[in-house]
Amino acid sequence: MTEVVTVELRLIEQIFRLSTTTNQKADLERAGQLLNDKFQEFRRKAPNMEHNKLMIIVALELMQEILTMNKSLQEYSHCERLLSTMLEDVEKVV
Repeated sequence: MTEVVTVELRLIEQIFRLSTTTNQKADLERAGQLLNDKFQEFRRKAPNMEHNKLMIIVALELMQEILTMNKSLQEYSHCERLLSTMLEDVEKVV
């Protein structure tokens, strides 16, 4: 059984206490670190931008990354299906 734990994360200059499972704790902490890194990257690029606007830019950037990865996974899945079909056809001939 997976235990529920509370994780305290400092995310973009604020502290959050979040519940998660022991299995997902490390992933949540890593996600928080990636979010902080991305925020600091954009903060360096636009040091005078308002905090809320900067957060929207970070969210948009992360969503673009997710969409790109999703597209890559779909293309991989399509290639995998094609390869499977080709192997089946070869096995029928042999």
